[in-house]
Amino acid sequence: MGTLNIDRYHAAMGDASFKDVTRLHDGRLSDAEATFYVTQRKLPFAPCLGHERLVRLLVDSQIDRPRLRFLEQDRGGLHNFAKAIEDIQFVGAIRAVRPGTIVFAQEPFADIRGAFGLTQAQEIKFAHAFDLPMTTASTAMQFRMAAGEHRWLSDFSLRRNGDIERAVDIAVYAFIGGFNDTSNMEAAHRLDIPAVGTEAHYWQQAYIEFLDRPEIEPRTGKPKHFEQVAFERWLDANPNGTTLLLDTIDVYMGAVHAAMAATSTESRRRAFKGFRVDSGDLAELGQWCLRFFEANGLPGLRPNLTGDLDVMKVKRIVADFPEVGGFGIGTKLSSEVPAVAGVIFKQCLMKDRPTLKASNSEDKITLPGKLQLFRGSDERGNYIGDVIGLDDEDVKIPEAARVERLLVPFWENGQHSAIPSIEKQKVFVEEQRKRFADINDYPMELSDKLRRLRDELVRQMKVDDSGWRQILKQPGS
Repeated sequence: MGTLNIDRYHAAMGDASFKDVTRLHDGRLSDAEATFYVTQRKLPFAPCLGHERLVRLLVDSQIDRPRLRFLEQDRGGLHNFAKAIEDIQFVGAIRAVRPGTIVFAQEPFADIRGAFGLTQAQEIKFAHAFDLPMTTASTAMQFRMAAGEHRWLSDFSLRRNGDIERAVDIAVYAFIGGFNDTSNMEAAHRLDIPAVGTEAHYWQQAYIEFLDRPEIEPRTGKPKHFEQVAFERWLDANPNGTTLLLDTIDVYMGAVHAAMAATSTESRRRAFKGFRVDSGDLAELGQWCLRFFEANGLPGLRPNLTGDLDVMKVKRIVADFPEVGGFGIGTKLSSEVPAVAGVIFKQCLMKDRPTLKASNSEDKITLPGKLQLFRGSDERGNYIGDVIGLDDEDVKIPEAARVERLLVPFWENGQHSAIPSIEKQKVFVEEQRKRFADINDYPMELSDKLRRLRDELVRQMKVDDSGWRQILKQPGS
């Protein structure tokens, strides 16, 4: 009958799975057992997150009648395929690392075993399940390490995400990766944490009428600037504490107006908890404002800095302005990340025989066999190195008091292991992060047995007497 074009199907229908593909594949392959492993290749490190998304994709795989009709009418000859995919659910086996486990580029964090025809069709589910969560959590971790342990990190990315559900996901995975809170009200509700935010530029702008009809400042007898009026109203509306945004007109001017507003009554003084600077030289302006407020009887304010911040900018600000209290991160958390995880799904076993993709690029050669990720730790529990090996190996890691196997059963016969709460995943990520002496220079290697298997299999696969090399030598080829 020919081979089913899975990519064509996924492009049309998303990622519904199927079980009876004997009529659609070479009969020797459709029911043969195969194993595929999953890794990411573009992030230096990332918490492995997205297990709950994978479960949803595996469970919610039934396809509706209108889409079945679409397949039946498709000119690519998918009418047989449409008959094969009604009322199905994936029943193979999946192993994965524990949710929140920090993994490094090229390390296997999951694998899936089952009938070839069904199992290879799960590729898009794994990519969609893990790519966004791991990308976001890795970025959040890097911001956390740049900011230090005690500074506040807030997710301000809602307006940059393009979709409310994606925005909620980013807030959740940033929280697990090391952020403290979010400005996203829906995400805060789901996380059961307070939503955060600051008074906005347009609040001051809304008081422009006081430019022409100013109130009188009783302490000086002079007209109040309209920005001072705006600050006073905001402090009155938020008596339990709030943050004022200083750079709507000019940061220095904003600081003066904020101080005038906050010192006008005791209740306003109590309400003024912090200030935000969103433009200019953030470290210099933040430091000046903090000193200015302290000199005018407003000590203990938290400086919050925002403004298209990336990891390197945060590092520089911390070095130049150690008193900085927190950062709001938006664009560089979600829409302008330096790299996405790049989750890949590669076959490693076919009928219990190791297989791989040899490739023309050495860095794209995949790994063969039933894999295992081994992590060594010393007597104090600190991590000292990872080894990617074969599951039947007894791997030793020099100086390790304990070697742990990270790939464990996750899904079997339609049932999955328990997934920890968001809070527990967050705590787990933080605990692990502190166990790496230098996460940016952490040793990871292949076991000797796996390396030999890979190299020998590549050599064997490239033995070919078809004469293709001679074709390349012919003129005009």
